[in-house]
Amino acid sequence: MRQKNAKRRHFVAPWTSDDKKPAEEDYLPLAKWIPTIEDDSDEDTDDVGYYDGDGNTETILNGRSEKWNFEGTYDPDDKAQALIAGMKRVQTDDGRKLWHKIIETDGETVEGVAKAMEIKAGSGDATDYEEFSGHLDYIRAPEVTPSASK
Repeated sequence: MRQKNAKRRHFVAPWTSDDKKPAEEDYLPLAKWIPTIEDDSDEDTDDVGYYDGDGNTETILNGRSEKWNFEGTYDPDDKAQALIAGMKRVQTDDGRKLWHKIIETDGETVEGVAKAMEIKAGSGDATDYEEFSGHLDYIRAPEVTPSASK
């Protein structure tokens, strides 16, 4: 069955430690005035051929980095946007860390520490509403919890 992207929910929470997950009530929905959140993950691969093969190359996955781009209209009163916007001028890695949780359309939960990068909170044409954009990059593979219905 096809699902609308709006059924996938994104949340952010303040970071205090890579090992201590936030309480459920600390997660803030990243949704208000956000029409676009897209998966922009990257895979690092190599094409190699081995002598025990048939002479053709195969693609080897060396690693994958999961990144989610977001774009919308800036609302400084929205707590999720304020959390991210507050990191805009921070120039240290730890200062850009937050927790990012995704509840997929099938109920699967993806959760881990990410960094907020390329943050724009308040820019654009004079006649437009202020831009809010950036991306959330998981710093390691996030934890995936299957849906209770699976």
